[in-house]
Amino acid sequence: MDWKLILATGTFVALAAGALVAAPGESQPAQTSVAAASVPEPELTREERIKWWREARFGMFIHWGLYSIPAGVWKDKVHPTGYSEWIMFDEKIPAKEYELLAGRFNPVKFDARAWAAIAKKAGMKYMVLTTKHHDGFSMFKSRLTPYNIADATPFKRDVTRELSDACHDSGLRFGCYYSIDRDWYRPQGPGNRYKQNNLWDYPDSKPADFDRYLDGFARPQVEELLTSYRPDILWFDGIDMMNDAQVGGLYRSIRKLRPECVINSRIMTCVPPARFPTPYCDYLSTGDNEIADKALGFEWENPGTLNTSYGYNQNDTNWVDAQEVVFRLVDIVSKGGNYLLNVGPTSEGFIPQASVDRLMEVGAWMETNQEAIYGTLHWKVHHDKEPAGGAQAPVDIRFTAKGNSVYAICLAWPEKDVLVRALGNAGVPDKAISAVRMLGSKEVIKWRQTNAGLTLSVPEKKPCRYAFVYRIDFKKQ
Repeated sequence: MDWKLILATGTFVALAAGALVAAPGESQPAQTSVAAASVPEPELTREERIKWWREARFGMFIHWGLYSIPAGVWKDKVHPTGYSEWIMFDEKIPAKEYELLAGRFNPVKFDARAWAAIAKKAGMKYMVLTTKHHDGFSMFKSRLTPYNIADATPFKRDVTRELSDACHDSGLRFGCYYSIDRDWYRPQGPGNRYKQNNLWDYPDSKPADFDRYLDGFARPQVEELLTSYRPDILWFDGIDMMNDAQVGGLYRSIRKLRPECVINSRIMTCVPPARFPTPYCDYLSTGDNEIADKALGFEWENPGTLNTSYGYNQNDTNWVDAQEVVFRLVDIVSKGGNYLLNVGPTSEGFIPQASVDRLMEVGAWMETNQEAIYGTLHWKVHHDKEPAGGAQAPVDIRFTAKGNSVYAICLAWPEKDVLVRALGNAGVPDKAISAVRMLGSKEVIKWRQTNAGLTLSVPEKKPCRYAFVYRIDFKKQ
C-alpha cells in the first residue's frame, strides 16, 4: 500500500479482519474482542500481583511518539516549557495534518538494549512505555489500525516488542502506558468536565462515538497488548469518561488475559480515589510530580519528570538535578511509594544526555544505598528533623524499614553527631538495638540511646555524594 498517498489524504483504513478505527476517513469500528477467543489464566490475589512492584520502588517512564518531532515547536510557535506531548491539543492541529508526522518518524538511533541498560544502571527495576498517548498514534504493530509505528513510518520496526524483549532479557519488568479515554485522532463525543476531546476536527461528534471507540478500538487494543506483549503493568491515563460498567468490563478482560498484570488507578480517572482499596486497580497513581505528604496505607506511585515536559522538548532546560532526584526517591519510598521517573527520547531515538547524566548519578548513589530502597516498607514515621545545635543547621531525616532494620536517611551531611529522636527509648520501647553502621562506610559508628533519641557518630569520610544512610539493626525477638 502507498503510505505516502495515505498520509497525504489522511485516510487510514484497518487492514486486519479485527475492529476498525473510527478516525479521519475510516469505517465504523466493529464490535470485536481479542479476549473472546483466549483461554483464561488462573486467578491471582492483589497481594500476589503487587509483590514484585512493591519491592521494586524505582522505575523508568518513557514518553515517546510523533510529538518528539516538533519537540515543543509548531509553525514557529515555541512552547519553552510544559507538556510537549500535548502539542496536538494545545495547537488544535488537525488530525490529517498531525498524521503527516508519521512519515517523518525514523528513529534510526534507537537501541532498546541501550535504553534498558540505562534504566538498570540508574537502579530502576521496571520500565513503562507510552504505547498510545492522547495523540492516538500506536507505538506498536497493531492489527486494529495501520496508524502505528511499524506500518505508518519509514522506521518499520515495533519498538514495543524490542523494549519488552530488552527489559525481560536484562531482568527488568515491562509495562505499557495506554491513553484509554483520550484520543485526539478519533471522534469521542463532546467529552466531560475536562474538555480534552478533539472538537476542532469533530465538532458534531456525539457521546455514542465514545462508546464505539471504547468497544471497537481501545478495549480491543488493550487486549492486543496483553496477548502480544504480556506486560507486567498496564498504566492507564483516564479522565473519568468511562462509566462503571465500561471500567468493569475492561478490568475483567485484563484479568482474564493476564491475571498477574498490575493496574494503576488511572484506569478510572486521574483524580486519586477517595477510598482504598478500590475495585479496579492494584495501586494509586498520584498527580504528575505530586508526592503524597504522608503514607497512604495503600500502594502508590508518583509519575515524575526530569524537567517540565514528559515528551521531548528541545527548549526545556529546566532540569532537576541528581541530588533532588535522590531526595524525591527517598521521600517517596519513606512514605511507602514508588517513583516512576520519566525520560523523553528524541525523534532520532536518543535519551537526552542531560537525562542520562542525572540517571547515572542516581545510579551511583543506588549502588551504595540500594538496600535502603529495594524491598523496604514505610516505618511508623517517615520523617524526623534533628534539632539544630549551635551553628549547625537541622538535618532532615527520612526512614524506611526492612526485616529487623530501620534505615535513617540524612538528606544532608551532619556536621557533628546526629540525634535521631524517633529512635530514642520512647520511640522504640520494646526493641533493643544490636548494631549500627552507615551504608558504604567501613568506619565504626558510635551510638547512644536515651529518652531524647539515638545519638550517632559521623564518619570522617562521606561514602557517597548525598543522602547518607544509617542502618540500625534490632535484636530479633
